[in-house]
This record gives sequence, structure tokens and C-alpha cells, in this order.
Amino acid sequence: MPKAAANSTSPVSLFHNLSAGELADQLGHAKAELAEAKAREDALRAELIARGITEAEGVLFRASLSESTRWTLDSARIREEMGELWCTSHSRVSSVVTLRVTARTGSRQAA
Repeated sequence: MPKAAANSTSPVSLFHNLSAGELADQLGHAKAELAEAKAREDALRAELIARGITEAEGVLFRASLSESTRWTLDSARIREEMGELWCTSHSRVSSVVTLRVTARTGSRQAA
């Protein structure tokens, strides 16, 4: 006897009722807010470092400074010394999706 199919409902996106243009605008606003938050984070971080503070205890958060050494490969030099074929055969390839958001200005701005 066949089993009854379960009622499957996929969750509705918070943005399901926005047009493509509205999605672009919302994404642009979100990115601008993130940029402001990042600038504030960078300024607060710089202030702790400028004061020479290595540990700070707040009511909600703790901050600690540590230093380390990072090793990186000079890919241009490796490509030059080992050759394109060697570099290609020793590389991993993966797909990347990029979504660029730019502010509309001047005559390109929507009315």
C-alpha cells in the first residue's frame, strides 16, 4: 500500500516579496552598514593597539592582543621560477561566485 506523502513546506525567504531591484538596494544598504561597522571596529582596534593594551576586560567582552608570524607564498615568483605548467599542475581549481554591488549615481540613478 502506498504511503501518504508528507506535507512538505519549504520555508519562505524573508525577502520573497522584494523585486530584484529592491533586493539590490537592500543589499547595498546592508553593505554600507557593514562598512561603517568595519570602520568603527578598525578605529577601536587601532586605539587599543596605540595604547599598548594587550588585555582588556569589559562587562560583556574581553579583548586580547597576540602577535604571530605568517608565512605566505610569492605566487608570482614561484610561477616565474617553476613555470606555468608546473604551477597549473600543482594548483587546485574551484568555482567562485562574485556579486558586485555599486551605488547608482547621477544620470544612472533611478527616478
